[in-house]
Amino acid sequence: MGKLIDRKKRERAKQQRAARKKRVMEEARSTFVRMPYVEVSLDTIGQAANVNRGVASMYFRSKEELFLLLLRDELAEWYREIEKKLGDLNGSLDWGALADLLARSVAEMPTMSRYLSLLPVVLEQNIEVMEVFRFQRWRRDRMVEAGEAVEQSTTALRPGQGSRLLYLVQLVAAGLEPAANPRGSAAFDRGDPEFEVFSVDLESELRAIVFAMLEDDPDAQRSNV
Repeated sequence: MGKLIDRKKRERAKQQRAARKKRVMEEARSTFVRMPYVEVSLDTIGQAANVNRGVASMYFRSKEELFLLLLRDELAEWYREIEKKLGDLNGSLDWGALADLLARSVAEMPTMSRYLSLLPVVLEQNIEVMEVFRFQRWRRDRMVEAGEAVEQSTTALRPGQGSRLLYLVQLVAAGLEPAANPRGSAAFDRGDPEFEVFSVDLESELRAIVFAMLEDDPDAQRSNV
């Protein structure tokens, strides 16, 4: 009987730990979006998640490790969505349709764009090289898989160009995101006609840039748009 009670206690404790970890991750997901990265700590995330001080550090060695884990989740979802959207289509896409699909898929995942814009800052922190290596290796391998789906959807790309295109889309989205969604003092001109020149719509600008990259790529096969 005692062993059964102990087993139930261990199982309950395991479930509680899992619930706390999930709560920390959910809170971190929004914290990294709404707060400047330099102001975020595991303690601030834990407090917002309503867990005892130091609990977050029991599950994650650093906020950088937690950030990369969340970005990996975002990218995995994006790759799945791209593969699904491409799988639902019949026939070959021209460059315009491919640019539309990729730009829309990014616009539908604003948290991913925000994280991508923060990634260079994160990688400059005191983060273990192996953590970065594991993240980038996964990112590369998964990007190659999704890139093959992109290549199969159009006659405009040769083998290997799909993954490269997905990487460039991420870089462009990262650059556009701060201008499309300014925060703090940078948002002073939002909605002011006098500063309309600084207004950026991420989806339309990304679509135009992706289309231009495809059209100007000397290695891409020509396709009517």
